[in-house]
Amino acid sequence: MDQVVGGLRQQVERKLLVRLIIPIAIITFVNSIDRVNVSYAGSAMSADLALSPDQFGLGVSMFFFAYLLFQYPHVRLLRAWGIKRWIFVSMVLWGLSGLWMSRVESAAEFYAARFLLGMAEAGFAPGMTWLISRWAPPSMRAGALAAALVAVPLSMVLGGPLCGWLLGIANPLGWEPWRYMFLLIALPNLVLAVVAALYMVDSPDKARWLSPVERDWLAREFVAQEGAADSPAIPIRQLARDPWLWRCCLTWLLVMTGSYALVFWLPQLVRQLNLGSSELMIGTLSALPLAALAVGLMVNGRRSDKKGERLRHTGFPAAAAGLAMMAAAFLQPGWPVLALLCVAGLGIGAAQGVFWAIPGTVRLGGDRVSVGAIALISMFGTAGGIIGPWLTGALVESSGNFALAIALLASLLVLALPMIAIAPGERAKVRPAAQF
Repeated sequence: MDQVVGGLRQQVERKLLVRLIIPIAIITFVNSIDRVNVSYAGSAMSADLALSPDQFGLGVSMFFFAYLLFQYPHVRLLRAWGIKRWIFVSMVLWGLSGLWMSRVESAAEFYAARFLLGMAEAGFAPGMTWLISRWAPPSMRAGALAAALVAVPLSMVLGGPLCGWLLGIANPLGWEPWRYMFLLIALPNLVLAVVAALYMVDSPDKARWLSPVERDWLAREFVAQEGAADSPAIPIRQLARDPWLWRCCLTWLLVMTGSYALVFWLPQLVRQLNLGSSELMIGTLSALPLAALAVGLMVNGRRSDKKGERLRHTGFPAAAAGLAMMAAAFLQPGWPVLALLCVAGLGIGAAQGVFWAIPGTVRLGGDRVSVGAIALISMFGTAGGIIGPWLTGALVESSGNFALAIALLASLLVLALPMIAIAPGERAKVRPAAQF
């Protein structure tokens, strides 16, 4: 009997990976490319549009302001519309913002197009986290979330070569290369919007690719691990009184703000390794910490599912990443520093891969994870995208010391350990995955 149940579990896990997680990862990859492609177009676009550095920086930041502002409205729309209509409208707006970016003629249009992109993408991360939580029981949730999130570091590794290739290919329209790049990246979004709307469903009971036996097994696992599916949602006012909500919010703020130390320092470090003019070598070495981040996501997510523990699997890797970067900040640029940044990437990925299993584990919003809670926590992480760059620039300008800014941001990762992993209490326990 145990062998039959174990085989059924593996069968469901494989189907969830192929039919749900990989499609979400593909959309996540496209989502991430949309955010960073402006950095590769920045120099030529600024010259063509006569943008000052301040204007370009403000345009980039407009994405984050809109992203922060519209996350909760996305939650309301997702609840009202369901996954199909919501993801279709969101992705069409992504595509339209890319088309607009290909035709902008002024700083004001640049600001507006980036704001539209942030508005369109604001709900994607919390929406997909919530969707996965409706499909993956707690005992397999960290691994499922990590498998979807691995698309983010992969987009960083592959995004540069992809955008560079698009900037250099033949341009039959006679446009500036950066305009043609935005156009070619925007068009697949419109196609994916239709495909995603036709393919995605809200919950396992609506999935034709699961057999009745598999749907029944998933339903039983959810009841066994979380309780009845029809448990009433906790009102937002009551949810705000839950200390776990604010512990999760502050932890995600610390992790995301601290991770910008790696993002900002990495390109500068690699160029200081005295490797000559080999852009291929520079790109390859820059990808190593990001590859380590992807490894951390996958390995720690699976380990956390196996052990049935979330808090220490988030706090300790985050602290290790912070300590590695703090040590590296005061060393002379060289190979030991790059090795420490790989350790930091591993720790950041490990923490991020498990973190989003915590809200469901501690039952924020009731027996089933609350999309409102996910959105609020995600907003704190988005705020890190504003605080991290601003804080780094302010410290470098005031002290002239880049290492000090990196060390301060890295210290925030260390603070994530006591914030999330001290005195966890009974609510933080999750039943480990069954072993057969």
